[in-house]
Amino acid sequence: MLDSNTSKKKISISVVIVLGVVGLYLGILYLINTFAGSFGLVHFLNSKNIMETHRKELMVKIQRDSHFGDIKAEEYIKEVEKIITMEKKRNLGEWVSFKSFTPNVSGEYINTNDYGMRSRWSLREMVQRARSNRREGIRNIIILGGSVAFGYGATKDELTISSVLNETLGKDKYEVFNLAQGGFTSFMDLFSLTTIGLYLEPDIIIIMEGYADIHHLVYDSKGGELAWGLFSKSEEKMDPEFAFNFHYQNLDAILRLGTHMNRQVVLALQPLSGFENNSTIENEKIKKIWPLYPRIREMMRLVAEKNNADFLDLSVIFKGEKNSSINFFDKAHLTVTGQKKVAMTFAETINNISAEKSQHLDILRLSREAIRNILAQDFSGEYTTIEDY
Repeated sequence: MLDSNTSKKKISISVVIVLGVVGLYLGILYLINTFAGSFGLVHFLNSKNIMETHRKELMVKIQRDSHFGDIKAEEYIKEVEKIITMEKKRNLGEWVSFKSFTPNVSGEYINTNDYGMRSRWSLREMVQRARSNRREGIRNIIILGGSVAFGYGATKDELTISSVLNETLGKDKYEVFNLAQGGFTSFMDLFSLTTIGLYLEPDIIIIMEGYADIHHLVYDSKGGELAWGLFSKSEEKMDPEFAFNFHYQNLDAILRLGTHMNRQVVLALQPLSGFENNSTIENEKIKKIWPLYPRIREMMRLVAEKNNADFLDLSVIFKGEKNSSINFFDKAHLTVTGQKKVAMTFAETINNISAEKSQHLDILRLSREAIRNILAQDFSGEYTTIEDY
């Protein structure tokens, strides 16, 4: 029979082991919350935790939204996760401080092309269609923005803002190309416009923004640094004046790229649940942004006025409704109903644009001609290389 001292020793050892295991678990959680994204194992564990939480929250949203009545929820969630999972995103190069463009997602509800755009056309086909449209008198519209403009919350591709807008304006000889990507900020919109958007020879440029940029100022990053472009990881990102100036300069550059070529530009402030409407969807998650959102609205109005662009305040389009919650899938994303209303508001705005205003200089055609002339020139004998020394 064991004596009391031996029993006490065994109990003490058991307590130490239990406390050690608990301490190790808490230590791992601390590392995950403190250094998430900084090294492989921690990033993996944190990503799994985030995805599991996201999956549960998304299921709640789907069950709440009546539009998903005939949707296979598990299948829809799998397709959404393909879009948001970072390791599936295309890396744009080491010099670019963010990954984006989740390419080649093919599902029942969500489809993306080879650059992650919500389109059945590849990027090359999009460019070819846009140039063909110009020859045939069809006006091209491009949409820039984040996940709201991408169509997160729609039950299928055909019910996104861009698809409804395309269907509505098609009879008036327009085609809409959606370049929006989940998580895009104004910095990323500027990048997308300069590297891709202008090659689609747009007559009209729609920028739908507001939430993503201000979210980075208000909320802490979980799972790694949120992309602030050239200023990623800068302490200055916590300074509201710096953040607003950064946002303003990006929008100013986007609008100037459009309006100085006589293109029509529409800068739209996206709606939020509970801001200028009575929606009660996830208000606790969004209320930190409400005090700053009026300032974002005035900043966007100012930059639009400066660049002779149209400012469209989408934050008020649900203001007069008795039940605005039907428009919101979550705190910032829209249901099928909400997306259709936004699309119709865009359509009304575009229909008010005169034919004269939508004509623009074909800068790309002029630049292509200049490049052909440069390529045709013979520069031999006009420069020296190391072989000449």
